[in-house]
Amino acid sequence: MGELLRIEHLWKTFPGQVALSDVGLEVDAGEVHALVGQNGSGKSTLIKVLCGFHQPDPGDARAWVRGEPLTLGDGEAAAAAGIRFVHQDLGLVGSISAVENIALGVGYETGRFGRIRWRQEVKRTRAALEGLGLGNIDVKAPVSSLPPAQRTAVAIARALMGWQYGASLLVLDEPTATLPGDDVERLFEVIQHLRAQGISILYVSHHLDEVFELADRVTVLRDGKKVDTVLVRDLDHGKLVELIVGHHIESTTVSESSVTGRPVLSVRGLEGGTVHGVDLDVYPGEIVGLAGITGSGREDVLDLIAGQMPRDDGAVVVDGSNIDNYRPWDGIDAGMAFVPAERAVRGVIATMNVRENLSLCDVARFVRAGRLSRRAELAETKQWIERLSIKTSGTEAPIGSLSGGNQQKVLFGKALRLTPKVLLLDEPTQGIDIGAKDQIHRLIDEAAASGMATLVASTDTEELVRLCHRVVILANGRVRTTLVGDQISTERIEHAQLESARRAS
Repeated sequence: MGELLRIEHLWKTFPGQVALSDVGLEVDAGEVHALVGQNGSGKSTLIKVLCGFHQPDPGDARAWVRGEPLTLGDGEAAAAAGIRFVHQDLGLVGSISAVENIALGVGYETGRFGRIRWRQEVKRTRAALEGLGLGNIDVKAPVSSLPPAQRTAVAIARALMGWQYGASLLVLDEPTATLPGDDVERLFEVIQHLRAQGISILYVSHHLDEVFELADRVTVLRDGKKVDTVLVRDLDHGKLVELIVGHHIESTTVSESSVTGRPVLSVRGLEGGTVHGVDLDVYPGEIVGLAGITGSGREDVLDLIAGQMPRDDGAVVVDGSNIDNYRPWDGIDAGMAFVPAERAVRGVIATMNVRENLSLCDVARFVRAGRLSRRAELAETKQWIERLSIKTSGTEAPIGSLSGGNQQKVLFGKALRLTPKVLLLDEPTQGIDIGAKDQIHRLIDEAAASGMATLVASTDTEELVRLCHRVVILANGRVRTTLVGDQISTERIEHAQLESARRAS
């Protein structure tokens, strides 16, 4: 059917990092083309350049759609060329209906006096979903109440709305990341339905079995460079893993930690979100890593333990004390501290200053005779600023005026000043520079040396190698493999993640 999209000589550099190095990509008309690689390989950056979120480096980068030049880094140009995107977070507004979400993307149809023609909007939405082979979705219900596969379908329908006006390529970024098995199969049916209509799909995924089931060809990126584009029928699982990681790796076996004694943190039968029965023990002074591809359960384990989201089942015990379900204050009282991912959204409070963010979780210690002692609060804040080498103009500086790394240090200070027995860290160095990253790692080392039991969930395999005594690999919401000692390496973690996902599917 001919070539649909061609990209040549694409470079993208960030401070201290070459994210894409002379990358090319060709997608044929009517094919499902998979894009794979390890975390940090450049997949997301390529997609963000294509959709206009990032600008390519000045130079020889060129692109064409059906032979017509495409300006990379220009979202309007991509839309005009018929490229549509469904990102991993879907970009839907959960509190409103499918009808309203689709209308937000493509505009409302209005009648006399500018009134919205709601009957036509409902009819249009149903037609769009029926065009995907999905005619049983309640288009008037809040999107947040729909099953995951239906929410994904709404996002796809919104992206494809107006397909008759020349759209030609659908980019799906980790579309099955949070879908249970039955919903994954339903999404595959939608993709096959689209391919039958001659629509091209660029499919970004960590799940290699999905590549073998869906894709005609696969392009592999490694360290920002294109390794190869290969017909899927010419590959097997081992060959594809070797292309991704760079060399052959022998399968590892499950090993148990040699740590003995009483665990400080004990988790049994943990269920909720994408987690389906996890058992964990963490001992004093031990750093245990949680790894797994997107959708493995890695993203939800710490939230469930910390009480940030409700458990469906399971028990959490801290130093002999049972932690009630969905009660974060009970966890804090028992000696647990949590540093969440997504610092800007869930960590710092943007309207507060450094002092307020640092002392927020425990201001009771500053109460003197029924009144808050600002002098005591200021004195302790200054001690933490000095101890953690936080670069700030002062205790009253807005938290937003600090760099990402220094904001992260404030979050660590907020956790460490609770003198916890258990420290839960979710993506502890995400989005910070290498210098701040090293300082954070040293803080984690110090916490473990003082006897804290530390559980770290991270997509940064080098970070896990640097920090951990044990690395637990999850897939489909369960513990599949445990790496200890000499087994802990970047390559082995990556391989264990892919292999565990394959065996669990």
